[in-house]
Amino acid sequence: MKTPNFIIGGTAAGGTSYLYELLIQHSEVYLPKRRIPEPHYYYKSWEYAKGLEWYLKEYFSEASEDKRAVGERSSSYLYGGARVAQRIAKDFPQMKFIFMLRNPIQRAWGNYRFTALQGLEELSFYDAIKREKIRIKESHGIWSEIQPYDYTGRGFYAKQLKEFLEFFPKEQILCIKSESLSNDNLEPLFKIYRFLGLLDTAFMPLPAPIHASPSVVSAKVQKELRDYFGGDKFRFLINDIRKEENVEIQDKQKYLQLQENLKGKKEAIPQDCEKILQEIFKFDIEELEKMVDFDVRSWQTISRGGGAFS
Repeated sequence: MKTPNFIIGGTAAGGTSYLYELLIQHSEVYLPKRRIPEPHYYYKSWEYAKGLEWYLKEYFSEASEDKRAVGERSSSYLYGGARVAQRIAKDFPQMKFIFMLRNPIQRAWGNYRFTALQGLEELSFYDAIKREKIRIKESHGIWSEIQPYDYTGRGFYAKQLKEFLEFFPKEQILCIKSESLSNDNLEPLFKIYRFLGLLDTAFMPLPAPIHASPSVVSAKVQKELRDYFGGDKFRFLINDIRKEENVEIQDKQKYLQLQENLKGKKEAIPQDCEKILQEIFKFDIEELEKMVDFDVRSWQTISRGGGAFS
């Protein structure tokens, strides 16, 4: 059985799904065909408890010998910092990492919109930021590990990268500015090909879909509808609405309410929230600038654009 030699390790709402859709087209690359849920093996304690043999069989049993790059995508790994890095280093000290780094201010906004879309949030973004530390402290069970309301915590890239560098040399870590990779600009993808040691470093994939979350009219209503339908059915309905597919459902009134609670587009981040996040991320962005080979200073500029992802 082939074992993994690379991981798309983050970050959430940073374009990892988009990169996955591009890389899986390359004949020398293996990634698990199952896109959702992501493995999160080294992050989630209940998955890690299943053991390495289970992990390899579950996600890499179909990797053929001709694949030069064998990997998986778990957007939680960078967020997991030292705990995740140490676990991976124990099993695969030669592992290579690709981290998609998106403007942390816009990433936090995209993360919030996705959480609200999934019916897991009932506060406004402003209130969610203000109450973030309290909610993190009050979380229990699996939620204390998943931390869906830690919108800013996933954006301290410099801090998290430093923790990974305690266990892996910098030559095994490639950071890509999410905003720089698009169907119109694949140069960062060719850089990834070279990083992974692929022979065909000029392969042109077909354009990949960009996964962006529509905004909700009312986060509170969205949460009430999730409670009504149940988590699994709710996710199914959301996906169908986003794909503009019609489904047969008994409670058409509630389904119509769900449809009407989606705006069909993503809104720009509230300007007051953007200013707050600028101050929160200011020091980490300055530290990150010393660690990467691309410009991050523009992340500190007020912009009404939302970026391409989530």
